[in-house]
Amino acid sequence: MATKSKILIVDDVKDNVDILDQYFKLKEFETILAYGGKEAIEKAEKFEPDIILLDIMMPDLDGFRVCEILKKERTHFKNIPIILVTAKDDVESKVKGLSLGADDYVTKPFSVQELEARVRSALRLKKALEELKELNELKNQFLGMASHDIKGPIGRIEKLTEELLLKKEKSWTPEQLEHLKKVKQEAEVVFNLISDLLNVVKIEAGKVGVEFQKVNVEKLIEEVFKMNEMAAGAKKLHIKTVIDPKVPEVLADPLRLLEVLENLITNAMKFSKSGGDITIQLKKVKKGIEITISDQGVGIPEKELPRLFDRFARLSPQPTAGEKGTGLGLSICKQIIDLHKGTIAAKSEVGHGTTFTIFLPG
Repeated sequence: MATKSKILIVDDVKDNVDILDQYFKLKEFETILAYGGKEAIEKAEKFEPDIILLDIMMPDLDGFRVCEILKKERTHFKNIPIILVTAKDDVESKVKGLSLGADDYVTKPFSVQELEARVRSALRLKKALEELKELNELKNQFLGMASHDIKGPIGRIEKLTEELLLKKEKSWTPEQLEHLKKVKQEAEVVFNLISDLLNVVKIEAGKVGVEFQKVNVEKLIEEVFKMNEMAAGAKKLHIKTVIDPKVPEVLADPLRLLEVLENLITNAMKFSKSGGDITIQLKKVKKGIEITISDQGVGIPEKELPRLFDRFARLSPQPTAGEKGTGLGLSICKQIIDLHKGTIAAKSEVGHGTTFTIFLPG
């Protein structure tokens, strides 16, 4: 036997509640009744309804406030549909109700058949969202398990090829050595992809431990500069830093912030031509600090910028030395900066380079 959907009916006029109670019982709903705003919140907490029909004009606590409490303050109700059912038919009230989180707005007098249709439509959407959430969780579990199981063997392949290359057996031909180098390079690409996938899964599942502490961002920039100095030199790139001495420490996770800076510097080197400059600038701004990373690389077409932080985004610019990427790095950067309540944006001009700007609240 199918479980009945629970509907919470809220109105301070008893006759209105009785009409809807009788109608929805006949339509195989389990009804929960409340005659005021405070009682509605209590009943919602106690019975966990599938949907709420909510009047606005009530003496103790109006429907706007009830909607705001349930949708914005008690977040476990955020996916429970609320249909405001009211005599207030002005545009301002409709806009206010929907802005506070209501899923629909029905004005009195109304057809109960139409109201039922709206209720069933909202419940179908709720069910679809729940199924989508479940599928997303299954996807994340699969990606997490698969990535974890593959990461070990790929790491070992990378290490073994590195050891073989260091030995340089005399019997190996130049062609065989070249094949080994390619195996190592491809293993690195796959290893990085798996690491990025694991990062994405952890962030989406809320399992990324962001440990906030006071961070000297200048020291992080010095560290990322040293980490990339050799790679930049190999490509004849010049990394410069411009540091404002007045920049204060900020609350951040140093490891995660270092990951973002490393990703952006690597990106800048990947898309820069030999002999180009990469500039890292740090300065104090209103309400926080700003980090910019600029290159003189190939640039990104303006129409492609809106997709820049999308997962697996494949844009038209190509790395200048055939380097490979996962298409996840910038997406991860944005997610990490979002966790810091900051912002990341990009400006670019084809043939003249790209500038990434990070803002972190101070």
